Amino acid sequence: MNENITVRTAELSDIDTLVKFRFLYQSDAEGGLTDMQKECLSKQLPEYFRRHIGKDFTAYLAELNGEVVATVFMVRLEKPASVHFLNGKTCYLMNVYTAEGHRRQGIASMLLDRLISDARSEGITCIDLSATAMGKPVYLKKGFIERGNTEMRLEIKNSAG
Repeated sequence: MNENITVRTAELSDIDTLVKFRFLYQSDAEGGLTDMQKECLSKQLPEYFRRHIGKDFTAYLAELNGEVVATVFMVRLEKPASVHFLNGKTCYLMNVYTAEGHRRQGIASMLLDRLISDARSEGITCIDLSATAMGKPVYLKKGFIERGNTEMRLEIKNSAG
């Protein structure tokens, strides 16, 4: 693990970096982005980050010599309680992304440790995510469990895509 890595939470001044890393993640996960997707993301993401940073959204940044090399996003959710989250406090982990050239050095693991610690101190009792093939071994090492192949999605199309 690189001892020169520092971990911090994103601020409003980091919005351009958050947008960049969201694009990188989406492009890798989806095998590229269409022009329409790029346009929609470019419009929505900066405004989303402006509205949510410091409220129900936290981005963790790993920096090496002042350059951001990895991110992880946490979106806090409050839901009706269930047997898995008795207090209703959950979060969704997303955009775990390490820049090429910095992978397999434990950087994502450092970010996850910080996120899990912060979630625990906030009283969050359940962290959900959708794992990529590359990320799955990291999550398993952190104690995440597979919940079967039950994740489903309905994409509702509208004029924005």
